[in-house]
Amino acid sequence: MSATGRLPAVLICAGYVLVALVVCLALGRLAATMTATQLLDQAQQQLARVEASQPLWQWHLRKSRDVVAGRAFGNATVMQDDDALRITSKDGTPFDLGLPIAWSLDLKHWPILQLQLQSNAPGELGLVWQGSGQAPACLAPVAEMLTPHISSVRIDLRALGWRGAEPGACAVPGIAQMLRLRIQIPSHASVRIASAALLTTEPMPRLQDVAVDVPKGATQQDFNRLTATAQNWSMPLFRLPEGSSAEAMLWLRNQLRDRWPAALIVPAGETPHAERMARRSPAWPWSACLLYLAVLLWLVLRPIQGPLRPWIDIAGCLLGPLWLIMGLHWGLRPTPLGVAAFGGGLVYALAIERRHLQRLWRWPEAGRHGLWPLATLPAAVLLILIYGHALRPLLLGHVVAYFAWAWLQQWLMLIVLLRRFEQILPRPSWAIVPVALVFALLHTPNGTLMQLCFVGELWWAWCFMRSRSVLPIALAHAVCALLVESGLAGGTLLRSLEVSARFFL
Repeated sequence: MSATGRLPAVLICAGYVLVALVVCLALGRLAATMTATQLLDQAQQQLARVEASQPLWQWHLRKSRDVVAGRAFGNATVMQDDDALRITSKDGTPFDLGLPIAWSLDLKHWPILQLQLQSNAPGELGLVWQGSGQAPACLAPVAEMLTPHISSVRIDLRALGWRGAEPGACAVPGIAQMLRLRIQIPSHASVRIASAALLTTEPMPRLQDVAVDVPKGATQQDFNRLTATAQNWSMPLFRLPEGSSAEAMLWLRNQLRDRWPAALIVPAGETPHAERMARRSPAWPWSACLLYLAVLLWLVLRPIQGPLRPWIDIAGCLLGPLWLIMGLHWGLRPTPLGVAAFGGGLVYALAIERRHLQRLWRWPEAGRHGLWPLATLPAAVLLILIYGHALRPLLLGHVVAYFAWAWLQQWLMLIVLLRRFEQILPRPSWAIVPVALVFALLHTPNGTLMQLCFVGELWWAWCFMRSRSVLPIALAHAVCALLVESGLAGGTLLRSLEVSARFFL
């Protein structure tokens, strides 16, 4: 290629690099903004609960999944009993029920345990709690005597005689990472438990008296200083450093919660106000989802032709998935509404591309086109070497399932969406940019993951425009993602691979 021919190619490449840098900065800012908003909302809801004298930690026990491991630790069975759990002893030996803990509990300032339970036979209720790390467990063998006429129990944890492996280690309840109920009832007797809650007897301080601005680049010494300052505060207010990334804010949140589980943690310059979330009728989201699905069905049966068709197809495929992910509707467990919205978009994409499904397994005619997508593999290995950790083994079933999932994602991005962006844009070669952006947004609000996905998909879309084969790209995507999951996730660069509301857990 002559010098005059190289110049346009260099300028085009520079344009792509500039766009990639701008978009990556914008994605990082979007993730930080969403994380800051989420932290402020959580703090305001938490403050509203406390000011309304509601439990800060509460467990509604309805299904077996509402207790740790979904079962009793011991020789007992757990089953649903209307709006409660019924646990039946098989041989009369003690058994434990673990209460799930999202991060940690402050048993020092919230020492009142209130239980809604009823036993059909006399028995004993004990308690076990354990701090962080390798701290020994603390046991109160008999916290309350159970009798058939008791329907609720209120226990002051400070008044119990705690036993531990080390003398004095369990004198006063503190920060707990584990809390279990230890129950002993006769063989074949049962106890019915509906709820548990931790309450406080302390008045809440004024926020301005317990506010702390966390310094930028906080070190372990800074946390030790904060601990000395706020060790007796039940609910301190921490303002995070200005300009923090999403990952930095969540790392600081976890560090602070380990020491003050009830802390109010907000972005820089913010002060939470008690705001209760308005209860929304569940009919409205379902009505909107059903309308969305009905419109998609109508578009499949009566497709609209003309210049608006690509726009309609893109909106139909993405509206449901983007609502689920960017709207933070995918939490700890998928909901039927979220599955319906996400699945509706995918089914619509399958319907409008059903005549071209054979493109899924077509290998490129030129052998080198099948190797270009694997150029992301050395980049993934390099990131692991610099920022990662030792490779963690992955389950074979998970690996196989992820190959299928990567194949589906790349089919949606490259075969369904890319062609339609090519029809819309005046320069079809720039269609790789919106496709990469959509792929990144489907990993909101995980900032670093969004940036990695944007850069990776930008390259893979460029490769696809030369080979029109999705199979080698899906293989490259799966291999890189599994390597990142095994050796990079949980390290200094990438907090996790979680998206939507799961990212904040």
